[in-house]
Amino acid sequence: MARAIELALKAKGQTSPNPIVGVIITRQGRVLSEGFHRKAGQDHAEIIALKKLEKNEANGSTMYVTMEPCSHHGKTPPCAPRIVEAGIQRVVIGCRDANPQVNGQGIRWLKDAGVEVIEGVMHDACIHLNLPFQKFITTKLPFVTLKVAMSLDGKIATATGESHWISNTLSRQYVHQLRDQVDAILIGAGTLKRDDPLLTVRLPRKKSEKQPLVVIVDASLESPTTRQLFKVKGRQVVLATTQLVSSEKKKIFTDLGAEVLTLPADLTGRVDLRELLRALGKKGVTHLLVEGGSSIFSAFISEKLVDHLVCFLAPKILGGQALDWLPEINIRNLKDALELDNLSVKTLGDNVLIEGELKK
Repeated sequence: MARAIELALKAKGQTSPNPIVGVIITRQGRVLSEGFHRKAGQDHAEIIALKKLEKNEANGSTMYVTMEPCSHHGKTPPCAPRIVEAGIQRVVIGCRDANPQVNGQGIRWLKDAGVEVIEGVMHDACIHLNLPFQKFITTKLPFVTLKVAMSLDGKIATATGESHWISNTLSRQYVHQLRDQVDAILIGAGTLKRDDPLLTVRLPRKKSEKQPLVVIVDASLESPTTRQLFKVKGRQVVLATTQLVSSEKKKIFTDLGAEVLTLPADLTGRVDLRELLRALGKKGVTHLLVEGGSSIFSAFISEKLVDHLVCFLAPKILGGQALDWLPEINIRNLKDALELDNLSVKTLGDNVLIEGELKK
């Protein structure tokens, strides 16, 4: 199963809205075939592995698969019947498919056909492969990853607003890997004005086929029209604003090729972020990366909308007048402190990368 997980990870972030899945087929300890799902609409991992085998070669073999084989018709035919037809004797499954159309039905199909099924092997690791998929398929809401680079004293910019660069080159390369794994990137209007970011995926030795959708949260729709994002041909940009904004203002941005998404305002006059997530879910956004700035960070955290935190700590101290990353969060009691599960800590040169899921 560890090898199947390794295979699945080769397509991390590339199969949306499908899960990543890895498969290995063995007989008597010898690997016969292996495969992984590469892209939505293409063959599933099980089919890829089976197609590599000669007729009857799979008879009596064991298939290890990170997620339960499907039993329903989607963009591709179901996998469970093909497994039975191939003569596979045993299927070892990491975790069940959270999709209500599948959950347990693929397993039932295999058992009814006389195939031995073993569940739960490396279950937690297999579940962790597809956290964005699991949330989206059950709630129709995107999985939210918040990324922040800060100094040791929790600052994301100096007192004058300078932030390039707090993190080092290795950390910034890691951010491009993150961007390559999501469907959309979200920033606030302040970050757009201050940093004029492109928010593109730039990875060595890889030409990205598509760039993530960019979402700009701008309640008053006062983003500068001269920013780079509005000049990149073919780049999908969505401005999330409120019903309080005039149609004339909206037309300025639609004329630039951007989409203006009109949403309810919350009690403070800001864009209702829960409604925004629902709207992005309807657009098929399964994984959203929140990149700033401090007001956006505070809003997502305070409303408990963040699923996964990625924090880069740089060996710098910026002092009391510098910009805090959560200026609007004020926790009075330690028992109410935000905590992380499934914590991962590693160094990237002189930076420290901390990742984990926020406890809800």
